[in-house]
Amino acid sequence: MDLRLNANAIVTNSKGEFLLIELKKGPFKGKFCIPGGGINPGELSEEAVKREVFEETGIVLKNKIEHFGFCELFSKKIEQHRVVLLFHSLSDDIPKESEEGTSRWMTYEEAEKNLNKFSIESIKIWREKKDHFIVDYDYGDLS
Repeated sequence: MDLRLNANAIVTNSKGEFLLIELKKGPFKGKFCIPGGGINPGELSEEAVKREVFEETGIVLKNKIEHFGFCELFSKKIEQHRVVLLFHSLSDDIPKESEEGTSRWMTYEEAEKNLNKFSIESIKIWREKKDHFIVDYDYGDLS
């Protein structure tokens, strides 16, 4: 089974909106997701989340980045196991389109029906000040 360490961020702005990316490819294609991705060997998690947010949204995280939790995503069917470190930061910069998808600021209510399960659970534990969750994709779809 493939094991990968990721870093993703909940980025909020001064209006309380979330930075979300509508993905162009992969199992979450067409869904909104919080930005983030794989941590490269030798890369610190905070560096990875800054890089991933910039690559996917064009936004440079200049404010404090706080680690608030983690999650595990796994599927025996597709032989994937991800451990995702979760961060939060603030920004009011304007997102840009990238190779990964189209990013924008949205309220949770605007995005909720089209958010992937991982992003819903990430925002939920951030709001509830919890520290982790597990998503087993063998017991539901990838959305």
